[in-house]
Amino acid sequence: MQRTKLSFTVLAAVVALGTLLSGCGDQEVGKPTTSSSPQSEANKFAKKVKISMFNQGTFNAAAPIPPRDEDIQRQMLEKAMNIDLDMMIPQAGQATTKLNTLIAGGDIPDLIFLKSRSDLAQYYDQGVLADLTPYLDQFTELQKRFGKDSWDAMSYLGKTIGVPGYDNVNGISRSFFIRNDWLKKLNMKVPTTPDELFEVMKAFTEKDPDGNGKNDTYGFIGGMNKEGNLQTYGFDSLMWMFGVNPPSAIEVIDNKPVYLFIDPKMKEALAYINKMMAAKVVDPDWVTMNTPDLLDQKLFKGKVGFMIRDARRLEPDYQQKMKEISGEVPEWIVIPPMKGPYGDQIVERKSFQGNSWAISKKADKDKIIRILSMLEYLFTDKEAYPNFAYGIKGIHWDIVDGKVKNKTSELSKEMKEKYLWVDHYRMPRRGDDAEYFSFQNPKTAEAFTNNQQYVGPTLPGNLLTADPSDTLAADRTRFINESLVKFMTGKDPLTNWDNFLKTLDTKFDMQKYKDTTIKQFKEAGLIK
Repeated sequence: MQRTKLSFTVLAAVVALGTLLSGCGDQEVGKPTTSSSPQSEANKFAKKVKISMFNQGTFNAAAPIPPRDEDIQRQMLEKAMNIDLDMMIPQAGQATTKLNTLIAGGDIPDLIFLKSRSDLAQYYDQGVLADLTPYLDQFTELQKRFGKDSWDAMSYLGKTIGVPGYDNVNGISRSFFIRNDWLKKLNMKVPTTPDELFEVMKAFTEKDPDGNGKNDTYGFIGGMNKEGNLQTYGFDSLMWMFGVNPPSAIEVIDNKPVYLFIDPKMKEALAYINKMMAAKVVDPDWVTMNTPDLLDQKLFKGKVGFMIRDARRLEPDYQQKMKEISGEVPEWIVIPPMKGPYGDQIVERKSFQGNSWAISKKADKDKIIRILSMLEYLFTDKEAYPNFAYGIKGIHWDIVDGKVKNKTSELSKEMKEKYLWVDHYRMPRRGDDAEYFSFQNPKTAEAFTNNQQYVGPTLPGNLLTADPSDTLAADRTRFINESLVKFMTGKDPLTNWDNFLKTLDTKFDMQKYKDTTIKQFKEAGLIK
């Protein structure tokens, strides 16, 4: 049965930034030191094994695969695992067709990268994929490499049928930006609570913080995408101050699913935003902000004092755009999220682990063990890490002052294009590795690192798959989104909240959605 993943709010928990590799090493290009890790010693595997890899997890599907004698990363994997690696890179947009053709012809790749949990479940149901449960106890380092929520996403029908594909990146795209120069001028402190934030936004709107004598500044601007969803455009971040989020965020508390988009605390979050709207601290252009680029233009113009934007807007190229558009480079700083009335302090939730590595059911026990050993080496070997995450030593990275330094941002365009193929191997890079991004502004790296402590756990609702018999699913989601916008703008007073809940039950069969949630949560072991 085809499974289609529901559109859920996926926001996330990442642990603090891990310590990167340090120490000295051989400076010769293309001669990385082979790890002495027991899992990666070639003599652990006496017999060479051929492994075919279907790698749609590459970070650049357009990059050609280099010859083996030039492919340093491939040589490392083959030497460490005593394998002959045959890697296939499907062209962008053609991966599913290519994989299905291979499966139909009986030529199933040994190792398959899949981009969604629904694909993982579907291919397992079709008898294509192996159950990895009997083998994973042998790979403790691999198990420790990913968090419980990532491994939970690999579970299906009580079995582990995949290995997490790569870390999603959190703690950067939803940073809390505020004009520190405006705070200083108005003699105000960085806000730490929703009430303090409101007072700052009000002052930014009413007290002429840019000193031009005009009533042309605002405390905040957000938006919603073209489908009418509030996620990712700023208003959802304000809702997290109250521990809730718009559809379809679901938590499990006391062995019961809690639907955060209709939780009583959502009413409080909407009342807070409605208070902002009534005080006119929100730039009225928010209704047209339906792409990230439009919000960036507001950032560059410098007439809004508080926004939710990507921390990379602190990088030099964006700073230059600010100067070109507004004539100045405002003193934007990234601050911690406000701590809400229930103790919530969330910059975002950790993104759902949709991508995975799966192994063909045709692979025998020895091949499965060899593949899992390769994945453990790829994702956990500290000496090998920079060779996969950053690229080729002496070109993309090197040892500087005893520490690993990513030099990718310093490369010429020609050099970057020459080595595009290293993107085929970047999957091990950690989602909280600031060095991987090669930030040019130390403040960007600092913001990224600081944000990690405010990334909450993945919501369990993301494990749900769509119920094909739920014909009202799309209409229900649309009604929820439209209702939340009406409440927060005041077009529908919050005194009608109970009517909203009643309409969900009577017209949009909310109970069917709840029944599906309970059934699938029980199957996943999330509730008893």
